[in-house]
Amino acid sequence: MAKLRILHVALLASVAVISCDKQETTPADPKPVQAPSPSSASQPDTVVLPATGNITTGTLTPSSTPTRIPSAAEQQQALDLVMNRLAQGQAAGLKNARITVNAAWNYKGYSYLSPDPAAAIPVRMVAIDLTVEGHTSEFDPDDIEIVDGITLVSYDSNPHLSVIQSPGVVIEDPNQIPKAPAPLRLMLIYAFPKNTPTFTLFYWGQKLLDKPHGFDAEGWGLPYPEKEETPPAP
Repeated sequence: MAKLRILHVALLASVAVISCDKQETTPADPKPVQAPSPSSASQPDTVVLPATGNITTGTLTPSSTPTRIPSAAEQQQALDLVMNRLAQGQAAGLKNARITVNAAWNYKGYSYLSPDPAAAIPVRMVAIDLTVEGHTSEFDPDDIEIVDGITLVSYDSNPHLSVIQSPGVVIEDPNQIPKAPAPLRLMLIYAFPKNTPTFTLFYWGQKLLDKPHGFDAEGWGLPYPEKEETPPAP
């Protein structure tokens, strides 16, 4: 019986040894091989001879990964998004503002605009003295449209624009223009149908006046620029 126990213990020991041998000889999972960092990897120096003849040395660097160029549709989509955000900001420029028409009259002074002689209907120049208060810095006066007071037909925006201090006094220095939301007084000059007696104003679809406004027969005008004298020919 003692011999059997000794034999049994010996067999167990041999099995344990064999098991240990197998564990030691079984290859472990391979570890990934990490390539050296491009910035720290040593690169051969290059010698460059520029047009000046001076020799400079530099280290070669790996070329960068090419950037994918957006398609035309993607570029247009991005542009539309930017324009929509810009439009929303400008449209909100007069959301809580107060608009006052100080005067409106048939205009006969200087303007870089003029009636189109080829227009389908007779046109005259008109001027509007306007005060805006409570606006934001995104307000753009160029976007104020003049509209027929009855039919609500629009006759365009982009007036001849001047910032004024009082009738006949134009603020020439941009640094003197009041900042939003302080009151801002503007003179707007438009081409408008000669036989249309009243107008209203719109800004990005927002009606600015409670009721149509008429025109006075006359008012003040901007002075014409002085003509530069042409030097006599030699």
